[in-house]
Amino acid sequence: MADPNENANKDSYLAIRTVIELIKCYDVFEDNMARHFARFGLSQPKFNALMQLRQAGDQGLALSELGERMLVSRANITGLIDRMEKDGLVVREVDRRDRRIFRAKLTTKATNLLEIILPVHVSFTQETMAGLTTDEKELFLTLLQKLKEGMEK
Repeated sequence: MADPNENANKDSYLAIRTVIELIKCYDVFEDNMARHFARFGLSQPKFNALMQLRQAGDQGLALSELGERMLVSRANITGLIDRMEKDGLVVREVDRRDRRIFRAKLTTKATNLLEIILPVHVSFTQETMAGLTTDEKELFLTLLQKLKEGMEK
């Protein structure tokens, strides 16, 4: 007969071990991503902002909406856009319908940079995940979503 304490101890050990491995994996992933984007003079937040603005199209995004999409505070998005504007990647324009709102839009420099980065980024992402089979990636995604949902309760 199985000892209930043994199962509880094993579950507790596995929970701790899983969190530790997840953190270690994320640290390695974050370091690799930082080096990857640094080749293009970007950080991951700058790349994420560029992708959000690219998806938004010619009308750009209100800074508040960009911040919401990127899950960052108003102060953080303002600082990020300040740095990106200084780099020539975005322009900040007053919204035509509401002059209290500023919109960020991609510059031609940013659009050209994304055309160079995206194929390289797709290859980099595929290489990063090459250690997993297609089935393992699907399972991993399912497990990550389940873990996230459990933490959001």
